Amino acid sequence: MTDLTFIHAADLHLDSPFYGISHLPEPIFARIKESTFKSVKHMIDAAVRENVDFILLAGDLFDEANRSLKAQLFLKKQFERLRECGISVYVIFGNHDHLGGEWTPIEWPENVHIFSSAVPEEKSFYKEGRRIASIYGFSYQARAVTENQAARYRRSTDAPFHIGMLHGTLSGSEGHDPYCPFTHDDLVKSGMDYWALGHIHKRQVLSAEHPAIIYPGNTQARHMKETGDKGYYLVRVTNGDIFYEFQKAHDVLWEKAAVDVTGAKNMTALFQMVEDAFSKLRIKGSPVCVRLVLQGRAPEWLLEAPKGTLDELLEAFQEQEAEEEHFVFPLSLDDEIENEANLTNLDPFFGGLFADIDRGDLSDVLEGLERHPVYRRHADRFSQEELQEIKEQAQILLKRQLKVLEI
Repeated sequence: MTDLTFIHAADLHLDSPFYGISHLPEPIFARIKESTFKSVKHMIDAAVRENVDFILLAGDLFDEANRSLKAQLFLKKQFERLRECGISVYVIFGNHDHLGGEWTPIEWPENVHIFSSAVPEEKSFYKEGRRIASIYGFSYQARAVTENQAARYRRSTDAPFHIGMLHGTLSGSEGHDPYCPFTHDDLVKSGMDYWALGHIHKRQVLSAEHPAIIYPGNTQARHMKETGDKGYYLVRVTNGDIFYEFQKAHDVLWEKAAVDVTGAKNMTALFQMVEDAFSKLRIKGSPVCVRLVLQGRAPEWLLEAPKGTLDELLEAFQEQEAEEEHFVFPLSLDDEIENEANLTNLDPFFGGLFADIDRGDLSDVLEGLERHPVYRRHADRFSQEELQEIKEQAQILLKRQLKVLEI
């Protein structure tokens, strides 16, 4: 077969509103708000540079079903750049940008192939006059599609290479709505050579064997639950063998920076510790949104510091970074510092309360929230890791109050 090179990306979430951070300094917020657009441009630049055959976009190109005209026109311009280089684009739409929304439609360039059917359909890719790949996919007609569509996929042509595109969730996965659930066997039985998945924002290689099954994650993080490098996979097919490599595309990185305060002899030393942690992030070469976490055993001078000292520390770093082009901007400061004197002599009531938090089942607490239509429209269910983090944050808040009350 003729060799193939393509990009597999998903979950662009263009025009994400970035709720909750509009209070940030205007240059910082503006950079973050445009980051979903910049990350796509980085990916298109790479497609042109690598002279790929096509791009696969596996759903949630837009953040909302009522996609903005700005986002559509931006994407059209990027697709036109690809057309000028002879690069095709294959698109499925997912739960965020399903076809049941309302928007002002635009015409896509002829190099763009949309899977608009509610069930899997095939589109062929030709190179040098020969069909060398069959690509299969479908688009969500409404936000919630809970049927197992993966079981419907079957190769239907004599093309030497077959790709399945699917926006869905591996059955049994926690923390995500069960949209288009599938099993590993469903994907294997389909006869596909490569599965281009979307919907899960954490990149994962579910199978490196035949068929290759990959989630590329999203191209740009949008909140603190999405830390680390974000981007796409560059895939090369040579003599039937598949080689894939993750490539960064994010414009703004989101990270957690933990600082152990145990050895800080004074505020100057603590300030330098935070500076050092930020310097390690700064060399990554892109702006960074940081969740700053102070940990370790509290030094005596910090225990005696006036209330609000750590808030002032956060404000100082925010002011310092507000005008930086390659900022390392702390969105929050979490105080996880241990005050052993207080915590080892707890009243039995508080000791029992900490134990109850550890053992507690949050499902009843969150049941009302997860039934709310706004939550269901904009958020996924909490994973076990996130539920554990909620418990830890509850304990941190309780410890803070104990310090204030000097219990």
